[in-house]
Amino acid sequence: MNWEILITGKEIVLLSGIERNTVKGMKIISDMKNFAIILGIWGLSSAVLTGCGEGRISDSNTNSVKNGKWIGMEEIKEAVVSILGDNYWPDKRLTSGELKTETGIGEEMYDDFLAEKLNEETDIDIMIILKAKGEHLAEIETMLNAYRDALLVKYADRPQELGKVQASRIEVIDRYVCYVQLGADTGDAAERGDEEVLAVCQQENERAVDIIEKTILSVS
Repeated sequence: MNWEILITGKEIVLLSGIERNTVKGMKIISDMKNFAIILGIWGLSSAVLTGCGEGRISDSNTNSVKNGKWIGMEEIKEAVVSILGDNYWPDKRLTSGELKTETGIGEEMYDDFLAEKLNEETDIDIMIILKAKGEHLAEIETMLNAYRDALLVKYADRPQELGKVQASRIEVIDRYVCYVQLGADTGDAAERGDEEVLAVCQQENERAVDIIEKTILSVS
């Protein structure tokens, strides 16, 4: 029996000579060489279309994506810790509710966040990183500046803590807004004066911001 090929737009069907007579408006290919070419193109197209849905890794802790790979907030933190070592003091992870209480920034304003602070009132090391929604980027930066201003008032009569707030950095990197207020043990620096405390904290914050920027931009 002779067979021919029917292309329907969605599938390829083999037709016998009898079935061929019942098909109208369809393109028939009886040349096997052309059929082989079409099969090859069809198979390649299917593979490409299938591949379009692969390679993207979904992660609740998503910051940035490139080439199908996501970088999480934890990876950014690990990069900071790898640079600062024991001088990274924040040890309490804030919930979204606690972050809003601290800064006024609500969940609807960002896609992801990491907020950590030292779990003691005796020191105020803090790191906050938010992946802002585009429409809230400037607003989040403004709110973090207001948060910093409030801390300046709160610790106005505590020189050692005040130096950490004064040395804090607010950086916008792509869609990421970062508040970095680190410095660890400033006891020795405090003995040499307030300016020394400020210098020590500025140095630690600069190191942290630098590695955060490199980590984010490496996949942006």
